[in-house]
Amino acid sequence: MELSRRQFFHTTTALAAGTTIPPAAGDLSGEQAGAPKIKRYKPLGKTGWKVGDISAGSGQSDPSILNHIFECGINLIDTGYQYTGHEELIGKVLPKWREKVFVVDKWDPPLLTPTVTKSALLEALDVSLKRLNTTYIDCMMLHSIGHPRYGGIERIQNPAIYEAWDEAKTLGKIRFTGASSHSVNLIREIEWGIDNNRFEVILVGANFLTQGLEPLLKKARARGVATIAMKTMTIYQSRLNIRALQNQNTNARQAVIKWILASDLFDTMVVRMPNFDQVAEYLAVSGSTSLTPRDEEYLDVLESAISTKYCRPGCDSCYGSCPREVPIWDILRYKMYYENYGDQKYAMERYQRIPEPNTAAACAGCSAPCSTACRYHIPVRERLLEAHSQLTFARP
Repeated sequence: MELSRRQFFHTTTALAAGTTIPPAAGDLSGEQAGAPKIKRYKPLGKTGWKVGDISAGSGQSDPSILNHIFECGINLIDTGYQYTGHEELIGKVLPKWREKVFVVDKWDPPLLTPTVTKSALLEALDVSLKRLNTTYIDCMMLHSIGHPRYGGIERIQNPAIYEAWDEAKTLGKIRFTGASSHSVNLIREIEWGIDNNRFEVILVGANFLTQGLEPLLKKARARGVATIAMKTMTIYQSRLNIRALQNQNTNARQAVIKWILASDLFDTMVVRMPNFDQVAEYLAVSGSTSLTPRDEEYLDVLESAISTKYCRPGCDSCYGSCPREVPIWDILRYKMYYENYGDQKYAMERYQRIPEPNTAAACAGCSAPCSTACRYHIPVRERLLEAHSQLTFARP
């Protein structure tokens, strides 16, 4: 049974009491006078690390932003081979912070096939190590598992993956292993990894509008698997044109973060921090363990405004409904990158990779079984056609 947002929050928020932990040895907070800082550190599963309740995702383009992030006490950063230039950017500053920062990295999803070899995986690991300017990665992840475009569960059942992990651990090139997902088969494939003792850390798409992840997260916690939330901001990365939130955008975004912190089903959350202002805005609510009535009002307004526009990570309600095999969840995510993240070029490049027969052009004239299937009443066909107009390069 799925829980509503309020039911989920009120059945988990009680767990937050008493979990504030003094900064760990090597804590980075307070190194810059007057800077915003992490106020709460929590155990990261059984890794032995204590990490800030708010951690950094990608999106930076200047090393000074990364230095500032670490000076503010953030001691976990999420990156990946496929995040163009991000590993290299981290590599410019990482030597200074190496023993104080937990680096989560990911293999490129197309690399992970049922037949990929151990040697190919280890070669890819060495490329990332060179880019990051380090001799080891704290957690190496399988990225985008549960995504039908890359194949089924047989991808992550390939023994070569675990042989590569074991050898890399023996060589001191990785310390922990895990997986990330925000795709339609998220629950099934993450659960397989937990049940088979394959993952020590999981990174999953979750926010105040997602539903159905609670049993998975509780199982992970019970097994000592570290839990990290991503896609935490919904589409609320930019100043949405919501009249009821005029002049209150910052507080509403902070309420979105506070919801994750107060749920206490995550050891930390990663959020995109491209500039100094957003670091300050997000860290202002570090240490939060509850929502105020005003926070609840902000979330209600935001849910009302975006619920029928936002394609939730991990939702599978329209999966298999499209007769043209249009990757609905991918295209709507690219639309979000274009409209809300300001990553127009990246979104258009990603859309260009979809085979032409499977682009949203196929939606014109369709009877829209996807819209009927969507449990959140998103007008999927209309959103896909909008995305096609926004994201289409001139094709040859």
